[in-house]
Amino acid sequence: MSPAMWLTAGVVVTLAYFVLIGYLAGVLRATHRLPVVITAIAGLVGVLPAILYALYYVFTVTV
Repeated sequence: MSPAMWLTAGVVVTLAYFVLIGYLAGVLRATHRLPVVITAIAGLVGVLPAILYALYYVFTVTV
């Protein structure tokens, strides 16, 4: 597997992750509960480093 493929997969996963955050922000904002929106987005952003590290680990183990 080429490094370009892993890089593309990482970019796609990261973009999909931020699209999910944007969607959740829009849905939760419609209910006018700002603390819930802030908590949900903070939780999702907090998980992003673990996702990126997992992608990095898989890339370094397989190469």
